[in-house]
Amino acid sequence: MNEKFDLYLKILEEYNQKVNLVSSTEAETVVSKHFMDSLAISRLSDIIDFNASLSVIDVGIGGGFPGMPIIIEYPNLRLCAVDSVGKKLQFIKILSEELKLSDRVEIVNARAEDLARNPDKREKFDLAVIRAVAKMNVISEYCLPFVKVGGYFVAYKAKNIEQELQEAEQAISILGGEVVKTVPYTLSGDEKRNLVVIKKVKPTPAKYPRKAGVPSKQPLSVK
Repeated sequence: MNEKFDLYLKILEEYNQKVNLVSSTEAETVVSKHFMDSLAISRLSDIIDFNASLSVIDVGIGGGFPGMPIIIEYPNLRLCAVDSVGKKLQFIKILSEELKLSDRVEIVNARAEDLARNPDKREKFDLAVIRAVAKMNVISEYCLPFVKVGGYFVAYKAKNIEQELQEAEQAISILGGEVVKTVPYTLSGDEKRNLVVIKKVKPTPAKYPRKAGVPSKQPLSVK
């Protein structure tokens, strides 16, 4: 971890006392469960060129994960940090300024379902990332509309993803995506995780995403 990550941890510890961003700010926990987890995306360097000048969107960035560690690690990337909670984005603003990353971080306070209808954001990104507990058919509707054809959507998920992916296969296809692969990895403490890699192979139909709140309440149908 470089000095930027040390400062990140310090700022996170301070801000977490005011706004609950993470359950624990113990250094070992943050490094493993947040920093190292976020940087697991480096396992995809065979299909994504992280040294290129890529545009990345993190949907529901919260405490900055995975987007902020990714752009700390890869200085050619630009990040659009999206969250519907203003207090969380205030943290991202402070963090970006303190880490001298403001020129590479755009902060947007919005619901993903609304923002994806903005022509300046729809299908404009090389890469979308998300760490979320919602199922794949839900988060795919949040994220795939932002990805340009030929780009990738990478979801950070817990173990036992197979059935969830099968159930989301139709939804992912409808939204213009195609599952490329799932990459399993293990964090310290033997915590099993997965990166689900989806390539955008065709434009997302104009009617998606549906109105705010609908994707989570009425997920796209499973097979």
